[in-house]
Amino acid sequence: MKKSQIEELISRQKPGFSLEQAFYTNEELLGFEWKSIWQTNWLFAGNTAQIPRAGDYFIYNLQKDAIIIIRGNKGEVYAHYNTCAHRGSAICLEQKGNAAKLICPYHQWVYDKDGTLLNARMMPDDFCKDEFNLRSVHVDTVEGLIFICIADEAPDFFNIQKSLTPYLAPFQINDAKVAAIKNYTLRANWKLVAENFRECYHCGAAHPEYCSAVIGANLREDTDVLTATKQKTWQANGLATELVEVTPGTTTYAVRYPLRPGVESYSVDGKKISIPMGTHKDYDAGVIGLVNYPNFWMDAVSDYIWTMRVTVVNASTTDVEFCWLIDKNAVEGNDYDLNRLTEFWEITGEQDGQLCENNFRGIETNGYRPGPYAPVEDQVINFVNWCVEEMKKGLR
Repeated sequence: MKKSQIEELISRQKPGFSLEQAFYTNEELLGFEWKSIWQTNWLFAGNTAQIPRAGDYFIYNLQKDAIIIIRGNKGEVYAHYNTCAHRGSAICLEQKGNAAKLICPYHQWVYDKDGTLLNARMMPDDFCKDEFNLRSVHVDTVEGLIFICIADEAPDFFNIQKSLTPYLAPFQINDAKVAAIKNYTLRANWKLVAENFRECYHCGAAHPEYCSAVIGANLREDTDVLTATKQKTWQANGLATELVEVTPGTTTYAVRYPLRPGVESYSVDGKKISIPMGTHKDYDAGVIGLVNYPNFWMDAVSDYIWTMRVTVVNASTTDVEFCWLIDKNAVEGNDYDLNRLTEFWEITGEQDGQLCENNFRGIETNGYRPGPYAPVEDQVINFVNWCVEEMKKGLR
């Protein structure tokens, strides 16, 4: 797709309306989107709780790229392309594991966790190892969340850190425990997944479990008085309550809102799931909802965290990873039941996945035309506008 065609598509974007079909289905346009959005912004990769020990690693696959996320000897987090500097072989052949050293399986070049080339066997005496370290990518962490950027120059991480830190700090994710990780592949454009999680216009009809847990999710209940009362309690307990909106130049959204009275946690029966996480002392911290464009979503209650990582595969395919985090002292079978822990978001996630796939099937047809967003879909508008602005930057 030529630059002029992309410019024309963007210029036709009508404020307050969904995107034209090509933005959801055209592979060439996705290639431009990849360069202007995914290759330039900070991407959520995972949680430090996934790599608690030195040498623990996991692979984050991004299109043709594979990134090794590995814990250093002093607790640092490093990120490298999974590509040997010798002849390009993949180094880590498993999606996760532990490696005292990163050793290429092809010719046994040896790298330290920070990417430094330690040994290149049988190379000449004048061979300069310093010129052949692993190619690293930008990596930063905020209270146990790992973000990477594959651009040559990464944007400033300060706004992400400033916005998320007050909400994340009480959970002590760096010392938390991963209870479960589950992966899903959806036949839907990645933006439809993002749009779905930016509104609750659909919640009343589609999510009975979610609406039973969260007051106001059905958009038929007035929550102002309860929210104001709860905010005073949360603030007295030192919990963050300031709404963070995505504004020009930023990528982060953060909010705290109340559970339905009598509900203790995100569970099908409304009862607590596990012991409170980190510094939480009770089950009255409400819900925190965190977003960072383009691929991070998180919901958390007092006793557990659920993160969602969205990754584009192609125009019609999106990978989604769910991760459940609990307090480091929680013992399965004693403090929590794994099935109860994952049940709520597996049900809700499956409902959302079906909605996204249904949405994509309709958009693929000749009958699709951009439609108007409802006022309650203001956060979808925010996300779509952000995507369009990022593509405009890419054109420039």
